[in-house]
Amino acid sequence: MSEERNITNHSLAFDKKYPDLSELYSNHTPFITCSLIIAVLVLILNLAIYVTNISKAKKRLTSHLYLPTTLLCSFYPIISLAALVTIVLPKSWLICHTVMHLSFTIGAVLFHNLCFRYANSEVGFLKEVGDQELLDFQTSPLCCCFSFLPKLIPTKTRLFIVKCLIWQMPFVQSSIMIVLNVIYYRDAEMYDKLNAFFIPFIVGSILSGLWGLNITVKMISSLFPDYNLMKKMLCLQLILLLCKLQFLILDSQLSTFDFGGVFPITNTIYKQTLINLLILVEMTLVSIFVKHAYSKPAEL
Repeated sequence: MSEERNITNHSLAFDKKYPDLSELYSNHTPFITCSLIIAVLVLILNLAIYVTNISKAKKRLTSHLYLPTTLLCSFYPIISLAALVTIVLPKSWLICHTVMHLSFTIGAVLFHNLCFRYANSEVGFLKEVGDQELLDFQTSPLCCCFSFLPKLIPTKTRLFIVKCLIWQMPFVQSSIMIVLNVIYYRDAEMYDKLNAFFIPFIVGSILSGLWGLNITVKMISSLFPDYNLMKKMLCLQLILLLCKLQFLILDSQLSTFDFGGVFPITNTIYKQTLINLLILVEMTLVSIFVKHAYSKPAEL
């Protein structure tokens, strides 16, 4: 009986924070309505930019470069769609946030793959490099921790180690986020208590993955300086900065504001709408930057 009572209390608390769809849409405020209209229009614009990007890429890139390029460009409208779904269905915020979170980790793997496709595979890259010491571990974000390591000649083993740093991200992060989603939608209070426990693993995995990706980009861009690898890397990092770091900062800061919301349009609904509308606009701006970043190589 006590367990059933706890589950009932949790459900009531969760519903008090997130209303049903019927309650939500029968009590829409002008702000929420305008936000939805703007969000849909911004998403359509983002999709239009995406279609333009991939159509131009198809004309100038070979098939082995076109597929990863298309996939990397697709993350920005996908994130925009996730942000729109959060506005439409506020209860789904953690699922949609997970989509944004994992977009960066999967994108890192795809970008690593694309870098070596530019270099005609790892074997071709090693032949091109020869005895040049291009493998630099003194790279952000862990350059301070490994400042004692010298530059090394790339080898298959060393490239494999760097590759593992990047490839661990989607596996580690997806496992953690699935667990967090299960906990949250079963017991939000338990999620609040356990969330901090997972933070060191999330941060450690992301930092090591970023480190490996920066090592790769720095190494390959030294041979292909005209391929805009740094700009493409920045486009990918903006996903992490805007959808994770910015999200956490705004979520904590806006929680202190009183938007004057009362159930069913609570302060939480206002806060989530504002944050995700901002992400929608930012992802569209990033898509424009992506258009310029992926304009090179001009023809392959």
